[in-house]
Amino acid sequence: MAPVSIAAVAPRPPRAAASMLVLGSAAAVLVTGLVATVAIVSRHRGASLSLGYGFWAGLVAVSGLTAVNLGLRALRWIYLLRRCETRLPIRDAYIGYLAGFSLVLAPLLLGEIAVRSYVLKERGEVSPLTTAVVNVWERVLDLVAVAILVGAFAVVRGHAALAAWCLVPALIATAFSTVRITVLRLMVFVLRRLWPDGGPASLDRWARLTRTSTWHASLAASLIVWLLSGTALWLLLAAAGTGVGFLSAIALHSRATLEGAVQLAPAGVVVTGGWLVDGLGDLGVAASVAAAVTLGARLATVGLATALGVVFLVIHRRGRGPARDDHFDAIADSYDVQIPEARRQALLERKTTMMCEVLHANSGGASDPRGSRHLAGAVGPVGPVGLDIGCGQGWYVRRMREQGFKVTGIDSSAGQVALSGHHLGHLGLVQTGSVLEIPYADDSLDFAYTINVLHHLPSVAHQRRAFSEIMRVLRPGGLLFLHEINTRNVVFRFYMGYVFPSLNCIDEGVERWLLPDHLDTYTSARVVETRYFTFLPEFTPETLVRLLAPLERRLERSLCSVYSAHYMAVLRKDT
Repeated sequence: MAPVSIAAVAPRPPRAAASMLVLGSAAAVLVTGLVATVAIVSRHRGASLSLGYGFWAGLVAVSGLTAVNLGLRALRWIYLLRRCETRLPIRDAYIGYLAGFSLVLAPLLLGEIAVRSYVLKERGEVSPLTTAVVNVWERVLDLVAVAILVGAFAVVRGHAALAAWCLVPALIATAFSTVRITVLRLMVFVLRRLWPDGGPASLDRWARLTRTSTWHASLAASLIVWLLSGTALWLLLAAAGTGVGFLSAIALHSRATLEGAVQLAPAGVVVTGGWLVDGLGDLGVAASVAAAVTLGARLATVGLATALGVVFLVIHRRGRGPARDDHFDAIADSYDVQIPEARRQALLERKTTMMCEVLHANSGGASDPRGSRHLAGAVGPVGPVGLDIGCGQGWYVRRMREQGFKVTGIDSSAGQVALSGHHLGHLGLVQTGSVLEIPYADDSLDFAYTINVLHHLPSVAHQRRAFSEIMRVLRPGGLLFLHEINTRNVVFRFYMGYVFPSLNCIDEGVERWLLPDHLDTYTSARVVETRYFTFLPEFTPETLVRLLAPLERRLERSLCSVYSAHYMAVLRKDT
């Protein structure tokens, strides 16, 4: 059978978390818009007629801003869960968090905690106590963030007493980890009696929530989401033509929110709205307009969150996604379309070229014309027999065989193996197999390589076992080419940990990244060379990639190379 062309009709990928959020938000915005229109027109007919079309456009904009706000809140929630060593597919984490808003109007957070505990227990076996702790901790962060905003505006306006009441406790909590630990202890003491799920007696599971780095990152996110909420109020006021300034709107919204939280009003019902109406009156806004704007703002924020929660609760009830063990089988037909074809081909060419350079230079034959250097400490020439571990659909196997190497492949996904045999035109070149149990004899391979495989293993112990298994099948002097995502760059780490799995289906947000400067954590094999390459994310348009190629090459040769997007580490088996 002749090899199948790489060019093929791209199947539609499974729905990613981001598209699910967009569709859910659209449904919630539609429902909220209809309710808001009916409520405002019926209760404030005169004001609604005088507001004009701009107000209704503003209401739509505010609803969209609220959807963005809730997305950021979900990312903060996922971050806090991970700090508690609770790892579940990001799609399930989104569903669990957003479904909780269906009962946001229940008092004392009991409704949203109950729903989130139920959903996350079913989707990821998350302890209800952990869900409760993270939920309350998130609200503590919200309270501190709003207090900081209120205190800052109080300082500007010369209200010293209010500034002190708000800023001093917030700054103490931010400055002293012992205060945060004490608050956490009290929380766990109370919540354990409500959710006695047999959790640990110590705080070890949740202690990372109190770390300074975690607190600062989470508090920064909290400040952003509450500034967005205040911005939503300002947009509606501007659309209504009230003339209220941006800072005044933020200050009023923050104060009204804080009053609702202090009085334990669920979602600020009655209290926050009352403060907004009175505050807008003090700013010179007509009573009917103030009431209409307040009602619109509350429906476009709290109302939309509730509607979105109902949508995601329905999504959960319609069924779980495939089990994690079946993940790559589930996405086999759409695996390749997750990354743009041009970018995928460029990475394939780059990675195989680098491996060929090293192999040619250490083959014992003529030197490679591309100029790769001989590896230091070599104990003999490297032969042509290799294995692609986690070969996916076989593109790297095909490319390496075209370069003259006797490469075969294994993959744990039967679906991927079937497609790779189809692409290679030879069913015998790839077989089902795991990196943890490689179906090859000891000392049988000259080299092996993994392309973004090991970060999918569930624990560091599994990753160590994988290295041991690879070294078992390599001959003395054999090489392992480890291709991995480089997350030393904190921005790229955030992108790969939160953004990429939200936009695509390859990664699930539970990956354990291997840092190139800490490979001794996993194996005692010597790292004889590390190459860093590419700085542009996979979604970069091809025209822009070509334009920025000279800059990217310069970065790869500079001291900044260690912060690249990818790396290839070459490890040698000495004995």
